[in-house]
Amino acid sequence: MEVLYPKVDKVKLIIWDLDETFWQGTLSEEGVTPIPTNIELVKALSERGIINSIVSKNDFAMAKAKLEELGIWEYFVFPAIEWKPKGVLIQEIIKNCQLRAPNVVFLDDNHSNLEEARFYNPEIHAFFPDFIPHITEHQAFKGKEDAALTRLKQYKILEEKHDVEKTYSSNEDFLRASNIQVQVIEDCSEYIDRISELIERTNQLNFTKKRIDRDAVKLLLEDRSKQSAVIHVKDNFGDYGVVGFYTYNSDHTLEHFVFSCRVLNLGIPCYIYHKLNSPQLTIIPEVAETLEGQAPTWITESQQLDIAPKKKAKASALKLLFRGPCDFKQSLFYLEQNGISIDEEVNYVTDHLPLIPLSTYTLVQALQLSTDQKAQILAHTPFIDHHYHETSILDDLPDALVLAVETDLYQPQYENKKYGFRICLGNSLKDLTDPANHPYFLDYFLTRGASKYSEEDLIKFSKDFKHLGPISPEDFSENLREIRKSIPGHIPILFVNIPTQGQEALHTKNLAFNSQLDQFISEQANCFLADVRKLEGASYDHHSITKSYSRKNYLDLSSLLFDLLKTSTKKEINSKISPITIAKNKVRVAYLKSKNFVRKSIWMKLKNIKFILLTELFSEELLAEFLLMV
Repeated sequence: MEVLYPKVDKVKLIIWDLDETFWQGTLSEEGVTPIPTNIELVKALSERGIINSIVSKNDFAMAKAKLEELGIWEYFVFPAIEWKPKGVLIQEIIKNCQLRAPNVVFLDDNHSNLEEARFYNPEIHAFFPDFIPHITEHQAFKGKEDAALTRLKQYKILEEKHDVEKTYSSNEDFLRASNIQVQVIEDCSEYIDRISELIERTNQLNFTKKRIDRDAVKLLLEDRSKQSAVIHVKDNFGDYGVVGFYTYNSDHTLEHFVFSCRVLNLGIPCYIYHKLNSPQLTIIPEVAETLEGQAPTWITESQQLDIAPKKKAKASALKLLFRGPCDFKQSLFYLEQNGISIDEEVNYVTDHLPLIPLSTYTLVQALQLSTDQKAQILAHTPFIDHHYHETSILDDLPDALVLAVETDLYQPQYENKKYGFRICLGNSLKDLTDPANHPYFLDYFLTRGASKYSEEDLIKFSKDFKHLGPISPEDFSENLREIRKSIPGHIPILFVNIPTQGQEALHTKNLAFNSQLDQFISEQANCFLADVRKLEGASYDHHSITKSYSRKNYLDLSSLLFDLLKTSTKKEINSKISPITIAKNKVRVAYLKSKNFVRKSIWMKLKNIKFILLTELFSEELLAEFLLMV
């Protein structure tokens, strides 16, 4: 029987969807079943010089791990595995591969995705998976014999080059313009208390997670066989003070490598690690920054940074209480630089484990439960401490409360079978009561030095508690009402919601929670929204608990909070963060961009045509400044 193939030009690139296309099933739900013929097809196409790529709405780490398990990951180039519109991602892949849409095939099981691909890439060939069996016989996929995978290797080099170029983004321009300076101070004798605080309290940028007390810190600093230093950082926006500490031994192995959340996304750990010539380091996950790649070039080192006195809040200054994840300290730093007094209720570490008492339900309990009720929960619940249900809101009334709500998206609820109380607990979607997860949690305890907990604790917890999963959007809304009812009405509440950029199709939970919050704020008095949906590039994936904010995003969030505080309180505050500093930063960004443009385009072209007279008369710096003024 004759098969009527669709008319397809010579194919140079195939872009695969994963779920229900490359494999059977959905990776983030019930799991997947490999399709062996598809795996072999990708390899066969590669040997014909035809390139394969991926566009899939999935968790990148999970998908990569599965493809590595199948032995096929290295056969794909420019994989786009993220929660963004597929049409745009396909457009980017075609551009990165330096190809044209008529030479590209896109395979997907979803009709709307195929139409979106055609909309953004009008000449692309987009097919359902039932086209896959015809590929090997189709004339357009004949290719050219390439058993050595030469073409694939060439595209891998192109991919690597693109990854390097991607780091030079607008966020890097912002960092470069911020004039970030570090000082390495080897005499740590004056900083014992600060070092103890960093070791005990920090988690996201604590690469070693070895918790020791103040006495142990003192002994450590007295050990002549080890070298220690604290890190002082400042930039155009203010003085961060001492925000880092390291110790390495005679084997050049780092025993402690820890930094404050306040310098998250500045690249400080990576800079210091490379300054130390990349010593041996056993990283205890999870950490919020990587040490891989080159040392940041936007950081300069100073032998002496004058420690600026912390701006003291005036007696009449605004007093703010922030409750939410500690990465938002980056935004709080900018607020503090203008003299605002800030108390923080953030995630912390106890008994070597991170505690996250930040769900709206936990706040309701902190506000409404009696001391005896809190004591009962503590007595019958492992993995928490007596601070878990504490809040200072009612004891020391702030002028405003800032409440970030993202924890509600993922943190599981557990119900005590005997007493009926509920508790939101953990920083993982994994169920503590499921015996199948106990090996994971035991390894988690072991790597963090949480020797206090054992398998018996997990077994007892499984016997005493029932897993309920994360709270629903409806329960979230009810919690908001209870919070507002429990806090004096004259105190404004500024809510920080959840990003949704690029996630509209699958991240319905983000949208549902934001919708409930929007409705609540519209109905309640003295409630306001710092809308992070306005922050360009900010994202939050509740499936993998992955958050992506640039340093500029945190600065922009602080500006949103400034504006809201100005309208919601009667206190006198600055409405912007150092306008002169912001303006200077923008000028520096523009200057750096123009300088880069000159170097990469105009200047190189002038050199190539040997325009000698001009090169003798003008330097790159002068030409860049001239373009900036035009």
